[in-house]
Amino acid sequence: MQNELKIVLGGVCLILVLHYSQADLPRQLECWHCSSETSGAEDFCGVTFDEDSVPSSEMMKEHNFNVLRNCSSTTHSEHERPVCRKTVEEINGKVVTKRFCYYTNKSDSLDRCMEEPTENNVVRIFCQDCQADRCNSADNHVAAWLGQLLPLFLAKYVRF
Repeated sequence: MQNELKIVLGGVCLILVLHYSQADLPRQLECWHCSSETSGAEDFCGVTFDEDSVPSSEMMKEHNFNVLRNCSSTTHSEHERPVCRKTVEEINGKVVTKRFCYYTNKSDSLDRCMEEPTENNVVRIFCQDCQADRCNSADNHVAAWLGQLLPLFLAKYVRF
């Protein structure tokens, strides 16, 4: 039983390491793309993302509506990277949540989003960039935290 647990935990660590180590490799990043202002999107694209309420792919094709986008740089710059972004802003007194692809400098922190300037009539309440597929659906800090904590746990309590 103990050997089986070691194998399973080792496999989970390997998957996490491979996933996070490929963050800087060029690839197609898949991000949610929607705004709570868009008619039909208010049911799923609010501050909380409700994937179960996203229209079926047939419905989206019928209305020329695409909620998932593949983000890739068209300039192929060595200095930029695609990220998925989620913003919550007050625009002319109305709270609007948006999810979309964005491009940042590779040297910029993912936390820099809140520091970026906005238009005069916009008050930014929340802004987050992330680099995993569909990560702009909700707050992904828990997954990242667990991904960093698991190897430390294994190193301390499991002997391979």
